[in-house]
Amino acid sequence: MGVAARWVEIEIEHTAGVVRARARGSRDEVIEAHALGEDLKLDSLQGFASSVYGAAEGAKAFDKPLLERAQALHSAVLRDGIDELRARLQEGAPGPLLVRLRFAQPELKSCPWEALATPGESMGFWGASADMLPVRSVASAEAWQAREIRGSVKVLVIAPTGAATVDRVKAALRARIASGEVSWLDPIEGSATRVAPLFDRLRRDPSPHVIHFVGHGRVRDGTPELQLADTDEGETWVAAELLATQLKAHFRTSLRLVVLEACEGAQAAAFGSAAEILTERAADAVVAHLYPVRADVARDLSEEFYRALTGVHCTEGNAASALNEARRVILARHNASAEVFSAVLYLRGPTGVVFDFGNRNVAAPAVETAPAAATAVAAPVQPAALASLFRRPFSLLLGDRWRAEGASVSGFRRALHDSLSDLGVPPGLPMSALAQRFVLRRGAEALRIQFQNLFQSDARPPSAFCALARRLGPGVHTTLLRRPLLERALAEAQPNRMLFVVQPGDEATLVWQRAPGETWKYMSALPESFDLAEQIVILRLYRGYTPTDEFTPPLLTEDDYLHGLRELERTLPSALADEILGHLGYRPMFLLGLSLLNWHHRMLLHRLFGSRPLPRGSLVTVDPTDKERDLWEKGTSLPGKAPVQTVELATADLVALLEADTGPRT
Repeated sequence: MGVAARWVEIEIEHTAGVVRARARGSRDEVIEAHALGEDLKLDSLQGFASSVYGAAEGAKAFDKPLLERAQALHSAVLRDGIDELRARLQEGAPGPLLVRLRFAQPELKSCPWEALATPGESMGFWGASADMLPVRSVASAEAWQAREIRGSVKVLVIAPTGAATVDRVKAALRARIASGEVSWLDPIEGSATRVAPLFDRLRRDPSPHVIHFVGHGRVRDGTPELQLADTDEGETWVAAELLATQLKAHFRTSLRLVVLEACEGAQAAAFGSAAEILTERAADAVVAHLYPVRADVARDLSEEFYRALTGVHCTEGNAASALNEARRVILARHNASAEVFSAVLYLRGPTGVVFDFGNRNVAAPAVETAPAAATAVAAPVQPAALASLFRRPFSLLLGDRWRAEGASVSGFRRALHDSLSDLGVPPGLPMSALAQRFVLRRGAEALRIQFQNLFQSDARPPSAFCALARRLGPGVHTTLLRRPLLERALAEAQPNRMLFVVQPGDEATLVWQRAPGETWKYMSALPESFDLAEQIVILRLYRGYTPTDEFTPPLLTEDDYLHGLRELERTLPSALADEILGHLGYRPMFLLGLSLLNWHHRMLLHRLFGSRPLPRGSLVTVDPTDKERDLWEKGTSLPGKAPVQTVELATADLVALLEADTGPRT
């Protein structure tokens, strides 16, 4: 730690499209600017960035032409004395040389410079090098000093999208937590990330060394923003500058690193990206992303980054070398996918070292010994009403206000609103009203394209659905999700059960079958009847992607719900409709992800039950922060104006209860 840091800073600028590079060294060496060349002007750089983004979107490796362009950029940037300066500084450096990249104009920041590659090497990328550590340099008046860590590194996760993303980060950190290298602080998730409760938590101990934010970002009117939990009025965004100020005010002496897992967290903006602002004002270093990556790539990148950063063998926590190490692993594990170059590091110090482990004493956390008759880990206490429901057969009605859809829904809403921004569309419109305006202005086909861009058909079911699928018994269950997440969870959880999916449509009702040991198959005709004592029938009422991944237009607009949500008697043969409705009419309903504040949810319940109350023993779970309990218990907007017993339960607690429950299936 006492050795003077060695680095080379390369500044990239452009004038009238001509791109130039100059450099200075840590010993005051200066290399004057040179042009990269006629073939490497600004439009060429932008084309290179687009090609890398395209390869990443398809989870593909660099093809030969793209690799050659990366190598040509390497040679152009480092020529005219810069590579010689880098080599001289490298000779005296105790490890890899820090290469600080500085950009004179925002449009240069969107280029994945970390993907430049050494000529003659198939994997000689800067971002995976053992000799050079590329970082994006941020000027700041704030003091820089590595934080001395005598025990574990404290990590605080902030996840507006809820428990599923928290679970993914915790899974990536599991080995680090078990070894004592990382201390897992209670995460801030879901509704707790609304402005007031979030800022309140950020005023209190324990103070983190690392904040890992998982969510969404945008640049609006030149200002980088991060999305927090939605409120009843619609989406909530906080300026990165305001969040950075809050972090600085309360974690000034402890916070050293922010991992910003947001799809636009590193997007360039007039006032600097969210990553730059957080680096400048709140933390020594920020890991952010230039473009979206697959969830498994993000998970693996986090796992390997924290392993290299906090490992018990480390005497210092170097964020720059840890990110290069993680990129090497991802290149090997994910077939050299270009996704690896999405992750970039912003740094304001002269070295990537953010933690000093010289006096660290790491010990695995103590495990409390439970009494012999108790389980090792206590699950939340199961509400009596929920326990009663699980003891007998029930039918599930899974709504579309579930956190598994949160990221796609937020992105979809944002895309529609931005597309209509020239028309002065007010913020906070219900999704159905926003979609309706979009269709009226842009057309139904444009809406379908936007939907398919944001909702990927191959999404994996979250842990909550997998736990729920193990509890579902034979009978009729209903999903309002526009992706077949419940169907996939059921197919995995119950491989020996005959499954059917029934999707009423405008012109015909579609049906699919999954026989034991087989895959989903489309059926050309409806069966005459179902064996509801042995088989599971899933009603897909909001359409969208089918179990075989075909796209069918989903219900999204006000008109869709008005005309597309019809009584089952009008969409099914009378015998089948009577069978399904009769089943739903006597079995208690378990309602999840529904809101009586959504008019199409109210209409759906009336379409299914008419003037009859929901079956005796039905139950709905609502998040305590939604403040809807009184609406369900009054029942004035429900079929038959009859109340439904209501349990207030946070999503994470519900998942824990489902996973801990070992009772027989209904």
